Amino acid sequence: MRIIFEDYTNKPKQPMNDAYRPNQRYSNFVIVLILIFPIIINSVKIVSSLILLILVGLGVYVALKYKQNPFKVPKLKLFSWLMVGYFGVILLTSLMVDGLNYEFHHLGRKIQFLLAPLIALAIFRINFSLKNILLSIKIGLIIIGIITMMQFQLHFGEEWYRPAGMMNQNIFGDITVAMLFLSLVQFFDEKPKEQIITLIAIIAGIVAIVLSASRGSWISAIILSIVYISIIYKPYLYGNTKRKLSILGVLIIIFTLLFNTQIIQNKISKATEGAKEWSTGNVNSSTGERLNMWISGLKAAQESPWIGHGYRNANKAAQKYTDKDIGYTHLHNEYITNLVSAGVIGLLSLLALIFIPMSIFYQKLKDKDTYHYSVMGILLCVGYATFGFTHIAFGEEHINAFYILFMGFLLPRVMKNN
Repeated sequence: MRIIFEDYTNKPKQPMNDAYRPNQRYSNFVIVLILIFPIIINSVKIVSSLILLILVGLGVYVALKYKQNPFKVPKLKLFSWLMVGYFGVILLTSLMVDGLNYEFHHLGRKIQFLLAPLIALAIFRINFSLKNILLSIKIGLIIIGIITMMQFQLHFGEEWYRPAGMMNQNIFGDITVAMLFLSLVQFFDEKPKEQIITLIAIIAGIVAIVLSASRGSWISAIILSIVYISIIYKPYLYGNTKRKLSILGVLIIIFTLLFNTQIIQNKISKATEGAKEWSTGNVNSSTGERLNMWISGLKAAQESPWIGHGYRNANKAAQKYTDKDIGYTHLHNEYITNLVSAGVIGLLSLLALIFIPMSIFYQKLKDKDTYHYSVMGILLCVGYATFGFTHIAFGEEHINAFYILFMGFLLPRVMKNN
């Protein structure tokens, strides 16, 4: 892998309080951090957290040394307000419900959104090679695939074991799905050798997703496939017939193999049976539990529709409407959990966090200079929008970190300087 570093030594100096330029040593260090992040996020949790912490420190350094305010830097303003606004709504609604008795340590998993502007500030002026970032994502997928296959082999025969590196299976599956589709962004523009690496990474990613047995991630993968085909594949529909049929053939083979695996067939069968049992009043299956939580949550939301019941109180509020014990800190749905926790205000802040950037990326698809960044942004937003259907998309540090870091990288690169 050839890492491209930018040399600023021969560039004219600009006023530091307007448009600072980091020195080469700083730039190279940040580039290395960003390239390492997708490689290890799904395999070594502590290192990915450490990388984010270092970036926060670098953001503080840039803010103080160069007098940079992320809320005033034109390309960072929207990102900064969206992230801090989301955190602020959760904090404000919780204080309105619980007052000063609120246990602030519960906000630990959301604190990254408060620090997000500093992370974006740390990486904002760095000239990254998109090809290198995509390669690091592919390497990460290959490592993930190897780890899950090794775990599966070690625990072969254990019915309830689901390999997922060092993470929760649902979060592991979601991050892997996001990485899988991001790695495909430049596939049709790659050289044959690069495409081989991409295909190996995709196969490794699919293996990891299947073995993790995360049904929510499978649903996201299907939806993202449709989005990917409609955005990326569309220009190639007008190419030669042989190429068109070969691409469609590969996609059909992948999904045929994917949905013919015993693991997925068993999960689909259990989900269908669970839904039928739930309709007769039995909520003991995984599907039945989720449906029960969602309905109980919607009933609880009606008690306090505007500000909710306070962060991490969604399960307690919903518990009043069911005899089945809710053994989770959330309701296995991002939207319902936010609605119960922070009311309509919280739900709107969540939707803004995802759909405002998505609309901007969509508008920028016609811009050749930012096309690939826009495609990545749309895939990232759609991914997180669908992750929230069956569990929590922003409920754990590492899945939060992935969204914040990549959104902080992508969104400023398509924004105008005003």
